[in-house]
Amino acid sequence: MRNTSLRILTVLFLVSVILSGCGLSKMVKKYGEVKYETTPNPIEVHADKATVTIKGRIPAGYFNKKAGAYMQPVLKYEGGSVKLKPFYLKGEKVQGEGTTINSKTGGSFTYTDVIDYKPEMNKSQLVINPVAHFSKEPLKESTTRENAKTMKKAVELGETKLADGMIYTSQRIKPIGNAIIVADGYEKETVLSKKATIWYLVDKSDLNLKIDLNKNEQAKAALKELNDAIAQNWIIKNIDITSWASPEGEAKRNANLSSDRSKTANKYTEAQIDNFLKALAKKTKTKLKDLKTAVNYNVKSNGEDWEGFLAALEKSDIKEKNTMINVIKAQADRDRKEQEMRNMTVVFQQVEDKILPPLRRAEISVNFLEPKKSDEKIAMLSTTYPDSLDNKELLYAATLTKDLNTKSKIYKSATTVYPKDWKGYNNAAYIAILNGNANEASSYLEKANTLSPNNSSVINNLGVASLMKKDFKAAKSYFETALQLGANQNYNNAVIMIKEGNYAGAVNSFGNTSCDYNVALANLLNGNVSAAVSAINCADKDANGYYLAAIISARNNNANMVYENLKNAVAKDASLKAVAKDDLEFAKFANNAEFLNALK
Repeated sequence: MRNTSLRILTVLFLVSVILSGCGLSKMVKKYGEVKYETTPNPIEVHADKATVTIKGRIPAGYFNKKAGAYMQPVLKYEGGSVKLKPFYLKGEKVQGEGTTINSKTGGSFTYTDVIDYKPEMNKSQLVINPVAHFSKEPLKESTTRENAKTMKKAVELGETKLADGMIYTSQRIKPIGNAIIVADGYEKETVLSKKATIWYLVDKSDLNLKIDLNKNEQAKAALKELNDAIAQNWIIKNIDITSWASPEGEAKRNANLSSDRSKTANKYTEAQIDNFLKALAKKTKTKLKDLKTAVNYNVKSNGEDWEGFLAALEKSDIKEKNTMINVIKAQADRDRKEQEMRNMTVVFQQVEDKILPPLRRAEISVNFLEPKKSDEKIAMLSTTYPDSLDNKELLYAATLTKDLNTKSKIYKSATTVYPKDWKGYNNAAYIAILNGNANEASSYLEKANTLSPNNSSVINNLGVASLMKKDFKAAKSYFETALQLGANQNYNNAVIMIKEGNYAGAVNSFGNTSCDYNVALANLLNGNVSAAVSAINCADKDANGYYLAAIISARNNNANMVYENLKNAVAKDASLKAVAKDDLEFAKFANNAEFLNALK
């Protein structure tokens, strides 16, 4: 019996020696002396990733020279967890993978990993529970935690909280972009010009419609078309009359001839208008003076037409024309030019017969204002009889109202009445974007893109619709294409840069844009809190706008504004109460009575 008791005591002693010698019990007992520092803490999300750096300090005399420790941080959240990549610590007697920790002096390690963010992680904790063990074999990178727990003398050192997670303010992007509405092309004032020319005999300025040039069928048709236009009784904006003389003879005489010819053309035009008004007065039994309106005549006398002469010479079939043109151009003096021209006239009868006569003329241009429907009538017809308007009128009608529903109705009518014009589809999509209907916008834009491929406005708006659906990848692709096609993408690209974590680039791309939610967010994430305050204070704020203002106030240590903005946010959207309670942006305010009151 005594021998048996002695054997039991011996076994217990040996176990005690082994445990005390292996150091694992000491590692468990003194694990609290191991220090961790996690950066950032709380964990932050940027570009859909959360980068975590853990620095550890192992005290002297803690780590057994023959031990290994399997280290694997785990992010825990309600409904799941994510294991980060493992790493190893090992005593100096252990071979293989891992950071060596000296058993006498201790040591340190630095570890970094990246977590793919999911919204479920917004309320989470990063923890670690190392598995210490003896290791006869070299540690391998392929070892799992389960493998480590089966190793000799394996023991869990205890779960330690490393950090809270997540600060996810970078995810609060407002998925809006600058959409493009295309111009309707409608002209409030359309000028229609009718032109005719009256020619004159040499050295004459009187009206003679019997000369050959005036009897020409084309010339007669132009005069008739001008007179017929006057007879339509359209409003005349102005009348331009310009006259010339051919460049032979004395310069002053030609200047007077040119002036007199413009006067003759002016009288002719006045007479045509007067004759029409007399006939109209008789027909409508109206006094002539009541029909007459002031007409603005722009009468200009250009004198000798040297440019016309040289151009006509250039078009002629005279073989020596280039030499003749060069000779005339070489003369700086007007009289020398005329002499050279006279020399041509003597030699070439064609100059006298064909080139000079057409230069003796007066050109009449009557500029009418095309009759238009009133804005009131266009607006009325657009919602009652849209097919009675042409396409430009119908698109223009949408600009006459501020009501988005009416605008939408008009643009949708345009897609029905004029189904082959891409503008109606694009603008219907634009209003759908303003109304927050991304799917409807995409449907119209796909049709517009079919009708007008590679159109910068349509491509841009497809990007905005994708952004609204939070499909940032597709949005970026569309915006890049739109930029290549010439559309301004400063704002849209800035929103994409926020998503990608390029906050400085976003601020730069926003440029001078101010009083804007996304501008405020970009500045906040870029570390410029004062710029964020300025941008959000003057922005139009919905519930999310007030919530962002509360976050900015929290980072600016302005407690009163945190509470005020949260009150406004939850008043507009009660679901934000629960969000704010768990949002680590407000961690240092969470236990204040004012904070809790703001969320009631």
